Amino acid sequence: MILDTIEQVKIYLIQELLVSRDDSVHVEYLSGGVSCRVWKIVQNNNRWVIKQALEKLDVQADWFSDVERIHREHRVMKQIELIVPNSNVPKVLHVDYTNHVYMMTCAEEGVETWKNIMMSGVFNVNTAKSASALLSQIHSQSDKIDEEQKTEFSDQKYFNQLRIDPFHRFLIQKYPELTVNITKLIDELSLQRTCLVHGDFSPKNMLVQKNGEIVLIDFEVAHWGNPVFDLAYCLGHLMLKAWHLKKYEKLLGLIRAFLDSYKGEVRNLLPHLGLMLLARMDGKSPVNYIRDESLKQIIRLVAISWITNASPDANVLEAIEQQFQSS
Repeated sequence: MILDTIEQVKIYLIQELLVSRDDSVHVEYLSGGVSCRVWKIVQNNNRWVIKQALEKLDVQADWFSDVERIHREHRVMKQIELIVPNSNVPKVLHVDYTNHVYMMTCAEEGVETWKNIMMSGVFNVNTAKSASALLSQIHSQSDKIDEEQKTEFSDQKYFNQLRIDPFHRFLIQKYPELTVNITKLIDELSLQRTCLVHGDFSPKNMLVQKNGEIVLIDFEVAHWGNPVFDLAYCLGHLMLKAWHLKKYEKLLGLIRAFLDSYKGEVRNLLPHLGLMLLARMDGKSPVNYIRDESLKQIIRLVAISWITNASPDANVLEAIEQQFQSS
């Protein structure tokens, strides 16, 4: 059953005995993602979110991924609940393997994504610290995951479908001169596996609560892999917003807080960050808020220089500061 309309969602809730026919149920479509249909459900004092995976993602390019990835997502969320018990990760309430659906708790009313908050001109250092602290916990505590789950999460099929193929391999087609460099980055992500990696650690997947702490969502790309990906992914989004908003000092403050609060070690971060920037210009899912071609070209040049020339132990903060000073 495909949950494409409000009526279909209501029928599904009744069929799964999650509500009765006599219940007053409010259903609201939640936008923002390209890989799933997401619905908010309100029934009396209950508030839930239902999520169903899409086979073809909502982007212009042909981009497909196995819908079974949604089961990876809810299994990862349950593991995080065990290894980081006080983390702000939604709790899974209902699982449907036939229709590739699950239901989870909903964040408090009125929350916004960290992305939307930054785009509105608010730059809270404590939010950056909260995001980094949670990421540190997930990375460092994931050695507590039982071996059977580690083996399952070590299958990087969904990570390949949703990240390596549309980002790295797609860029190789556009920039064949970068083949050796990008292939090296792919190998580092594929072979250097040390912890649970979120895989989509973006401000759009962080809901900011009234106390400034984040609720982390969207774990469908999670896998056992290299933590450098999560840091590069998040820092790339912060840099793009700095360029777009021209708020270099404000975003540098968030980047400093994020890096200072991360309690872990990664290697070769700068080239992976360069890859993330280039992917958001020319990958299968380019960022939609940067349209100025001259700015795009500036970002491309920075990205390519970091992919090709950065040393494994380069100081990432200094490199970012240098680029923003020249912007």
